[in-house]
Amino acid sequence: MQNLIKKMFLFTSVLGVTAMLAGCTGMCPQKKARHVKPAPQTTEAVVFYQTYEDAAVNRVHAKMYTRSSRGGESKMGYIKFYETNSGLKMEVDLKDLRPGVTYTVRLYPCNACTNGMCCANTSMPIELPNLRIDHAGRLEEDFMIRGLTAAQLLNSKIYLERDGGYKAAWGTLEKNVL
Repeated sequence: MQNLIKKMFLFTSVLGVTAMLAGCTGMCPQKKARHVKPAPQTTEAVVFYQTYEDAAVNRVHAKMYTRSSRGGESKMGYIKFYETNSGLKMEVDLKDLRPGVTYTVRLYPCNACTNGMCCANTSMPIELPNLRIDHAGRLEEDFMIRGLTAAQLLNSKIYLERDGGYKAAWGTLEKNVL
């Protein structure tokens, strides 16, 4: 029995000391807290960049063709578009236009393809200047167009229409490599 009393005394003593240490808040001497500098947190910022193939397109041009009197096609010149601070500059340098006839410039958006099968059936809702020459010869004229970029015209088919929709000349707007 004496053994049991010793064990009970030891148990209550340990239990009492544990309770006393756990409850010691204001009366017990405090240990000096050691301040540890937190390790600098490094956060990595992940930035995704997406590039566009057409982002650097600021010049497009089209070699223009018409039907030859001998059958086939004949080269008639260029229509070029350049981005400027004032807007999109349209340079026209064409020959073989009929004098006194008004030509309407129409653009048909296309995907990058080799034939006209990937082009839209309706022209872009853009009002471009009409072309007209009074005397036989070469038409060299410049126009300024606002609200349009060269990148928007890339791969488009360009037509000169006359006489109610007859496509008298055509070309494809390509990136102008300097």
